[in-house]
Amino acid sequence: MKLQLTENGHEQLKNKLAMLKQDRTDARERIRTARKFCDFREDVTYTEAVREYERVEADYQDLERLLADVTIVESEQSEVVTFGNRVVIREGDEETESYRIVSEAEADLERGTISMTSPLGRSLMGATIGQTIQVETPGGTIQVEVLNIEP
Repeated sequence: MKLQLTENGHEQLKNKLAMLKQDRTDARERIRTARKFCDFREDVTYTEAVREYERVEADYQDLERLLADVTIVESEQSEVVTFGNRVVIREGDEETESYRIVSEAEADLERGTISMTSPLGRSLMGATIGQTIQVETPGGTIQVEVLNIEP
């Protein structure tokens, strides 16, 4: 099954890939510079440069593979929560919270996105406006009310 991404998530991951490409170039340059001044068996600077390059290269290749096989999903107005929707919820008397339901690859709580495979995301999928759902979290069961579903 292809990875689903929102258009915004796809753009963010492409930007991250571009940054990793630059980081990879910078890491290669640090290796070249360290080679000029080191004894390869004992030089910490060279060893650290190689490790950094290997980490960046692995991240770059992983992200490149991920982006090679994705499906961009456009969020649509819906009566039930589906992938890509923004959902406004409230737990008890707490303030409202708003989350966009996305894939694991683009989930970022600080940006208001949660994975559809997270406990909350899984519980919200298929919910309707006005519905109160139970969410099994690591901290226990909570109840949240779905207040609105937006594209």
